Amino acid sequence: MKKWTVLQSNPECVKKILSSCDLMPLTAHVMSARGYNDIESLREFFDIGELCDNHELKDMQKAVDAINQAVENGELIYVYGDYDCDGVTASSILYDYLRNMGADVRCYIPERAEGYGLNASAIDRIYREGASLIVTVDNGISAVSEAEYIYSLGMKLVITDHHQPSEALPRAEAVVDPHRSDCPSSFKELAGVGVALKLLAALDDGNYDIVTEQYADIAAIGTIADVVPLVSENRIIVTRGLELLRNTENAGLISLITESGLSPENIDSGSVAFVVAPRINASGRFGSAMTAFNMLTGEDESVTECARELIRLNTLRKETEAQIEQEIAGIIGNDPKIAEKRVIVLSGSGWHHGVIGIVAARMVEMYEKPVIVISEDSDGFARGSARSVKGFNIFKCFEYCKELLVKFGGHEGAGGLTIKASDIPAFDEMVQRYAMEAHPQMPRYTITIDKLASGSDLSFENISDLKRLQPYGTGNAEPVFGFSGALVNAVVPLKNGEHTRLDIEYDGVSLQALLFRHHTASLDIRQGDRIDLAGTLSVNSFKGTKRISLTVCDYRLHGIRQDKYLAAYEAYEMFRRGERLDKAVLMKALPSREEMVAVYKAVKELKAAADSETLYARLGLNAFKLNVILDSFRDAGLISIGGHRRSIRLIKQDGKVDIAASETMTRLKQLTKD
Repeated sequence: MKKWTVLQSNPECVKKILSSCDLMPLTAHVMSARGYNDIESLREFFDIGELCDNHELKDMQKAVDAINQAVENGELIYVYGDYDCDGVTASSILYDYLRNMGADVRCYIPERAEGYGLNASAIDRIYREGASLIVTVDNGISAVSEAEYIYSLGMKLVITDHHQPSEALPRAEAVVDPHRSDCPSSFKELAGVGVALKLLAALDDGNYDIVTEQYADIAAIGTIADVVPLVSENRIIVTRGLELLRNTENAGLISLITESGLSPENIDSGSVAFVVAPRINASGRFGSAMTAFNMLTGEDESVTECARELIRLNTLRKETEAQIEQEIAGIIGNDPKIAEKRVIVLSGSGWHHGVIGIVAARMVEMYEKPVIVISEDSDGFARGSARSVKGFNIFKCFEYCKELLVKFGGHEGAGGLTIKASDIPAFDEMVQRYAMEAHPQMPRYTITIDKLASGSDLSFENISDLKRLQPYGTGNAEPVFGFSGALVNAVVPLKNGEHTRLDIEYDGVSLQALLFRHHTASLDIRQGDRIDLAGTLSVNSFKGTKRISLTVCDYRLHGIRQDKYLAAYEAYEMFRRGERLDKAVLMKALPSREEMVAVYKAVKELKAAADSETLYARLGLNAFKLNVILDSFRDAGLISIGGHRRSIRLIKQDGKVDIAASETMTRLKQLTKD
């Protein structure tokens, strides 16, 4: 069960906000709950001002001078990018700008198999083609040895990047990176494409007008895709970029938007994050990033073919993810203890490196704990990608395990690694040891709710006013609202039951709650139930009729005491892992025969809709005890358990089974005697 945390607004501050500006009450409450409790902070948030002076960035003038000199001398310049969406968009805007300046310019984006950043083989190729200057975007800050190699060949280097530098900076004509310790720039969280956009403005005598008009649409895509905080300068870039994107003149983007079935006038940060950016990313994951680059910089009918290829590659990406997820479901089904660990470590042979990070993120959402997904290659090495929950630092975990790792990197929420395949079991053990030492009580997957909704909040005017908070993204998430005890009037299957709509009544207001990717047959929600929901609100219009819709991100039957459930479930997982528990806690988990019978009857009644959270809500049993019963049934071959919310499936069984003699019950009884 995901933990819900409800933020609280300051009523007095909300009154002052409402008396001083034109925000609707719901927007004012959300902003107050997020810490915007005075007019000055609100003005700073809503005022889409100007980007800061591009020369605030250390070495910016040196970069401009080096590039201008190469252009004036007719020297060949190579833009060196990266294969993700940020890198591709940064490459495309710098290349296109230099081309329009009349520069002799080409672009090199390494294939994923080459790895991230500058490499000797690529440098050799660029040298053979006669280049005299390499300009990096979205990479280069750690390329100390590669930089020396570039200079040994007689070429020069300009670095633009946004990643964290090490103590020694690479040799270069200029190193432009807001994270340099000596960089005086006021905003440090630019994406690689944001740094590139500032370079273009600096090349244009510091003027942002022309370069934002030409390239802010592409810069917005890269900024959103790189999941940097959408505040301050990033908010300015994305806000202006989205306005331009709705009427873009870029032939490639027009083709991609059209071929993807998007309505240009409705494009927002969500459609960029979930439709446009994944297709650009797919080129670097399953094909060549140059396909996306050619689409963004092309000017003829070939851009349409590029756009169609990106869509095809994105479909392949989704199919590959589904195959890996299916394999993982089988692995955990055969060994449920994997999912009960503090950190889930999964490995398989030949899993595509380009999608294991996405798979890890899905597994985090499903199992509500940190996940590391590792792909074993035929050369004896393996590469992994990790995603975490707030409070568990993946980078520190990797540092703890560094003696086993060939290479690693990342930050608190995500990371990547290279390891010998033979060391994976030892790595798993070390990860669990770190988790135990650093977090005796593991952080939980948490949904932050901006406000517990009331009937008065649910007006068309209130909900429409929330659009003023856009663009949404990291650091400025779309507001999530909580609904406690909503009455279900109807359960309606959508698209042959793949999705579900709930018609609900809440505090005197009727609205529709949409549960995407929730199969109706697997939901234990009935007409007349009271449920709790968390989700985002919108106003939809169909045939001239307005409706309020709630897109649900989590739900539970009403009446569950969250803290009580989570404490009991944590004790259950400690029991499964063999960790020490008080005898009194273990005694409470011992079920009676009558309780076992009640659980089995409920499973039979619920059929495909049975899962541990539903059973807890329907039966009211202690969560530790309930899951002990379910594990005992699994031991006896009566059920299978797996996936989201510990979904349960009945297994046909001939003859009687002795549940009391199951492995789980035997171990629990023994522990209560010791």
